[in-house]
Amino acid sequence: MKKLFLLTVLILLSCRAFAEDAKSAWPAFCEEWMHKLQAREERNVSLIKWEDDHASVLGSYVGYSHQHECVLKNDDGPAPVGKITYLEVRYEKRGPNVEEASHSQAKAVETTEVTEIFRFSKGAWIY
Repeated sequence: MKKLFLLTVLILLSCRAFAEDAKSAWPAFCEEWMHKLQAREERNVSLIKWEDDHASVLGSYVGYSHQHECVLKNDDGPAPVGKITYLEVRYEKRGPNVEEASHSQAKAVETTEVTEIFRFSKGAWIY
């Protein structure tokens, strides 16, 4: 019986240590994820497909808000879960030609709230 008790205590302590690792790794993972979205937005801008209607040129791309929320759930349990919430924005650029349109101020035309859920497994946050 004493061995069973000790084994239970060791399992509980290892789960707590595991959760501490998840908790300490979460803020860096969240910021890294947002940097990946920023890089994706830059790539999206570079890949704009321009539409020419003979009067003007129009291009659109998807970008991401800088404001975001990182929430950690079940951080003291055996299966920590993290949520990142941000806005995905569809932008349009317009001008008389591609050169001017590409340098024009982007206009937000559609916004969608996105929530992504991640789990912590084997010492790392997983999408």
